[in-house]
Amino acid sequence: MMIPFCSFSQDKKAPSKRKALRVVLNLIDMEDYEAAAPLLEDLLIKYPDDPFLHLQAGICYVNIDYKEDDAVYHLQKAIAAYPLKKKKDINAIEARYYMGQALHLTYRFDEALKILTQLEENLKELSINDDNLIQNIEREIRYNKNAIKYRAKPLDFRITNLGSAINSEYDEHSPVVSADEMMLIFTSNRPGTGNVKSPDGLFNEDIYISEWREGKWLPALNMGGNVNTAANDATVSLSADGSVLVVYRNDGISGDLYVTEYGKEGWSKLKKLPKPINTTYDETHGTFTADGNAIYFSSDRPGGFGGKDIYISRKLPDGEWGKPKNLGPEINTPEDEDSPFIHSDGKTLYFASEAHTSMGGFDIFYSVLNDSNKWTEPVNVGYPVNTPDDDLFYIPTADGQRVYYSSKRKGGFGRSDIYIIEYPESDPRSLAVVAGYIFTSDGEPAADASIKITKSDSGDIMGIYRPNPQSGKYIIILPTEVEYLMEISKENYKSVVQKITVPSRSEFSARKKVVFIDPVVLEKE
Repeated sequence: MMIPFCSFSQDKKAPSKRKALRVVLNLIDMEDYEAAAPLLEDLLIKYPDDPFLHLQAGICYVNIDYKEDDAVYHLQKAIAAYPLKKKKDINAIEARYYMGQALHLTYRFDEALKILTQLEENLKELSINDDNLIQNIEREIRYNKNAIKYRAKPLDFRITNLGSAINSEYDEHSPVVSADEMMLIFTSNRPGTGNVKSPDGLFNEDIYISEWREGKWLPALNMGGNVNTAANDATVSLSADGSVLVVYRNDGISGDLYVTEYGKEGWSKLKKLPKPINTTYDETHGTFTADGNAIYFSSDRPGGFGGKDIYISRKLPDGEWGKPKNLGPEINTPEDEDSPFIHSDGKTLYFASEAHTSMGGFDIFYSVLNDSNKWTEPVNVGYPVNTPDDDLFYIPTADGQRVYYSSKRKGGFGRSDIYIIEYPESDPRSLAVVAGYIFTSDGEPAADASIKITKSDSGDIMGIYRPNPQSGKYIIILPTEVEYLMEISKENYKSVVQKITVPSRSEFSARKKVVFIDPVVLEKE
């Protein structure tokens, strides 16, 4: 984050230097750090001892991925040249503020906390009442205190890179998976549709798909022209059966949410979600509930608590979408909230926030809708899933035992890669995925069959589902260690009723994640 300071070179003997520096400062003012950084490096070759150049280089590199160590080097030079004085010194303040950010991003939390605390004390001594500056420093201090706390109690999990079939030297992020984890869809800025490069030298984003076959992921394929364009297209969420994909696209004016559905002709052309979900403002992420009757989404529309907030819209009896409702101050803050994901249990919301108890930038949190229809206090999912950098996209599997996740880690294939996080067996989970196929007696998928699930002991209806019309496959997410009755019906065919029991997750291995029911063949009446 840039502090709105104005800094100028005082060197009057080098007009060419001043001219070049003006260009650099204009680029920094426009937050085009990628363009400013090489110009600064050229200037530093000619003027290696100029502390102001080192300061500007540090500002650039703290805002460029993978350049945090370079930022520390340059800011050390600037700090040595600009000591804190008993009068306001913009360069001294900037150098220490950005050094605090750089140390934080390189996991040197104690050092960052020390330099930021000293800076805060210096501003108090000078009676500097710049509210924006003070709030930024206080937020950085909170980030580091939270980071120290969470790093002291790291999560117990195993993280595995999904390999070269999925990842490349470019960025891969925003993975979404079907409930049975047989289909993975993600976003990448590798060369793709149109091969249009963005200003930072990367290609515009496209959406890719892979399937799990014989114990491995098949090489990912570009999803093609119905889904991808020459602009940026990004994955947002996927229905449990993998047949409805939500996509984010920015048309240059605002960002909107779209859907594509899988049918006989493959993936359909993207269809923009209607008002009141999409507006002239940015709607950046959306996730449907398991039954498809509600959508949680993020938007920066007016009337919220500040920045982007998370809303819910419910489908009305006539099929239209109702007026969105803000989730309130339990979830939303004056900072940004984004990337909501409503779990299959219908009450656990995962989302990203720059506030609450973040350890830096966006962190992943979860909150549960309690019996009083109130959201509980958000809980940080912990380190090292959350890091000092932005962590935005977190979609756990149906049983909550695994997470497909994008991260920048050493030893990867390039920039950000997609990983799978697996939690230990001792971690309690209460849901499992049930899947199967329904066919008619002539061998065709039972496209419009109805599957009603009730509890055997109480008769409570757990839900009514339909199989995929192209394959006959159904996917249902149910609490474990409960006996159910599954009633399958289709017009002009005999109904089938059978008992199913979902075992506890300790009864099946991590990779065999799905409870498969034998295929059902419906006979004509």
